[in-house]
Amino acid sequence: MFTNVSWGSYLAAVGVLLLIWYLVLILKYYSKDLRELFSGEKKLNFPILKKTSNKLESQRYQKSLSSSFSESFDTLEDAEELSTRIVQAVEESSQMNLSKEQFQNYLKMVLEEYPYLKISSLRENINNLIVSESEKHPQFYLTFAEADTLWEETIS
Repeated sequence: MFTNVSWGSYLAAVGVLLLIWYLVLILKYYSKDLRELFSGEKKLNFPILKKTSNKLESQRYQKSLSSSFSESFDTLEDAEELSTRIVQAVEESSQMNLSKEQFQNYLKMVLEEYPYLKISSLRENINNLIVSESEKHPQFYLTFAEADTLWEETIS
């Protein structure tokens, strides 16, 4: 019975079985890593290629560093623009005799246009500006906590 099976057929069958076995093990223990790899969340790291790519990485770092500075300047420009819009919003609300709730909704609408300032370190300064501008008009007076919650709430 076993004399009919050649060594080539035997080795091919064993090779296929080993391949299937290792595929099962890889899928069982590394499925999360494979999903991350195929979705692009994770990259393959080859130590041999690291030596040659160090120059490329330093160039990329310099480019990303310069782009982050330009983004921070953009955020600063956005903060300046937002501060003038807040002053205008307070004045317009006062002239239109809006209620406090309408005034808060108006400010929420203005703040939603600047999502990067929400996570910026300038948020506290903007909140201080909102409080100081609202103090000028007693019907709109907001505390610092109320000004801070305007960033989180949606328009009602």
